[in-house]
Amino acid sequence: MAGIYGILLNGLNHESELNLYKNFYRFRFKDTINEELKYKQNYFGRSVINKFNDDRFLYENDFYIVCLEGINYSKINTPQKIIDAYKEQGSNFVKSLEGTFSGFIFSKNDEELTLFTDSLSTKNIYYYYDKNIGFAFSSELHVLSKLLRDHNIPISYDYDGIYSLALYGQMYNNFTLVKEIKKINYGTVLTFECRGSTMTTQQYYKISKNERSQSKEEVVESIETLMTKSIRQEWQKDRDNSYQEHLSLLSGGMDSRVNTIVAKELGFNKINAFTYGNPNSSDVKFAKEIAQDNFYSHIQFNLQKGDFLIENILNNYVKATDGLTHFTANAIIYNALSRIEKQNYGLLHSGQIGDVLFGSFLRPNYDFKNNKDKIGLTGFVKNKEMLEKMDFLDELTSKYNNSDYEVFGFEQRQINGTLMGDNVFNNFIDQVSPFYNTELLDYCLTIPNSFKINQKIYFDWLKVKHPKTLNYKWEKIGLKPNSDFNINYGRLIKKYVNGGKKYFGLRYDSMNPITNWFQANPKLLEKFNQIFNENIDLIQDKELKKDLVSIYEKDIFEYRNRFAVITVLLAIKLHFKI
Repeated sequence: MAGIYGILLNGLNHESELNLYKNFYRFRFKDTINEELKYKQNYFGRSVINKFNDDRFLYENDFYIVCLEGINYSKINTPQKIIDAYKEQGSNFVKSLEGTFSGFIFSKNDEELTLFTDSLSTKNIYYYYDKNIGFAFSSELHVLSKLLRDHNIPISYDYDGIYSLALYGQMYNNFTLVKEIKKINYGTVLTFECRGSTMTTQQYYKISKNERSQSKEEVVESIETLMTKSIRQEWQKDRDNSYQEHLSLLSGGMDSRVNTIVAKELGFNKINAFTYGNPNSSDVKFAKEIAQDNFYSHIQFNLQKGDFLIENILNNYVKATDGLTHFTANAIIYNALSRIEKQNYGLLHSGQIGDVLFGSFLRPNYDFKNNKDKIGLTGFVKNKEMLEKMDFLDELTSKYNNSDYEVFGFEQRQINGTLMGDNVFNNFIDQVSPFYNTELLDYCLTIPNSFKINQKIYFDWLKVKHPKTLNYKWEKIGLKPNSDFNINYGRLIKKYVNGGKKYFGLRYDSMNPITNWFQANPKLLEKFNQIFNENIDLIQDKELKKDLVSIYEKDIFEYRNRFAVITVLLAIKLHFKI
C-alpha cells in the first residue's frame, strides 16, 4: 500500500541516498508524492497519494521529524500540533487522533522514534528489529524484505505465517511470511530508542466486549447519534478539501447503501455510486436500482469473466498486499479501480465491516478448539492434519474459546483479513467507512447479544430512522429486508440454494462467480497449474513443498485453496527472491 518508511540500521553505506520510495507499489502511479529525508545515519521517506496534503505530510525542523499518512479527522492536524501534543503527553497523544492513518515522530535530541497505527490498523506498518543491527519499518513488507536482503541481513521463512496463508487464506496476530519482520498490532504505539537500541510497544486501543442492559429504544437512539455523527464527519472531509462530488462503493448489500443513503439524507448530494462485479448477479442489479433512484450518477464496471485473474498476478495483485491474504479480492479491486478516473474525487466511501458491528459474526459459546478448520477466509480446511504445524494455533483458539466470536471476528477476520485486503484500495484512493469509528464500534460491543442475533438491531434502527434503505432488495436474502420473515427465511433459502448450486457446479448468484468463470474457461485453471508448477521448486524445504502440493490439490469452493497456495508461492518469490 502507499505509505511511509524509516531506516535506523547500523552498517549501511551512508554515502548515498537509499530512495526506498522507488520500491513502493504506489511509485509507478501518477500524482504520487515521493520523498526521502536523511538525518545523520537514518533515513525517513514516503510514497503516497497526492491528495489531502493537510492531513498527510513529512515535516522536519531542528528538533523533530514528523510524518502522518492517511486521513485525520482530529484537531491535532498539523506537524506543529503533533509536536506540541507529543511534548505535552508523550506517545499518549496518539489516542486523540481520529481516522485512517499511520505515522511517526522522531526526536532528534532524544534520538527516539515513536511509531503508530490507527485504532484498526487500516494503514499497516511492518518492522524489523535486532538489538545489534537496529530498527527499520515500512508500510510495505516487500520494501523491508528487499532492503534486508540487499544489505546481507539474514531473513527466513515464518512457518506460522506461511501455513496460515496456505490453509486459511489469511494471517493471524502479527505474523508475516518473514520471521524477522512483524506487523504492528492495531491501536499500538512502538517506541525505538537509538542510543540503547531498545524497542517497546504499548497498545492504546483494545477491542473488548462489554454488554450492558439497555432497552431497544435506547439502543436505536444511540446508534442513530453515533452513525450520523460518523457519516457526517467522513463525508464532510470531501467538502473541506474542495471536492464537490463524492465517490462511494455501492453493492446489493446493506452497509454501502446505508452509508450512501444516510449521507444523502444528511445533505451530501452529487454522490457518484460505483459498482463492480458480474452484471447478471443480484448484487449488481440491486445496486443499479438503488443508484437510479437516489444518486447523482452510477458507474458500473462489469466483470464478465475471470480472465483478469491471471494477468501479472505477482506485480498487480500479490504485491499490493505483500501476499498476506489470498489475492482473489485484490485482483477484482485492482481491475475495477484502475479503470475509473479517481482524481476528481477525494475519498472512496464504503460500508466496510458494517455488518460485523451489528452481529453478523455473532456465534454464542463458539467452540474454537473443535472448529480450528473453520476460522479462516477459505471457509474450511481440508488438510486438517496440517493445523498442528502452526505453533500459535492452540494459544489462539484458547484465547477466544467459548466466546461469542465477535472479538475474534474483529481482531483476526477483519483486521488481518478484510482490512488487509482493503490495502489494495489505498494504493489508488483513500478508502474510508463510517463503521471504522471506534466510538461506534465500542458502543456496538455493549449492545446485548439478544438484540444482535441475525443483525436484528441493525434493521430495527433502519426501520425507525432510515426506512428508505429497506425499500430495495438485499442481496443476501433476495428480498426487501423490511420484515423479520423476509430476513430470517430469505437468508436461509438464499444460503442453501446458492450453496447447493456451488457444490454441484451449477451457475450461482454472486458478484464474482469464480467457480463459474473457471468452468466456462478451462484455460484459467491451466494457467493456475502452470504458475504452480513454475514456482513450486522455489520451496527448498521438502516438507513444506510436499504440504503445499497437497493443499493445492484438495478442492475447496471457488478454488480458494489454489488461490491461497499460488499466493504463498508468489509471495515467497517476492520476499526472498526478487
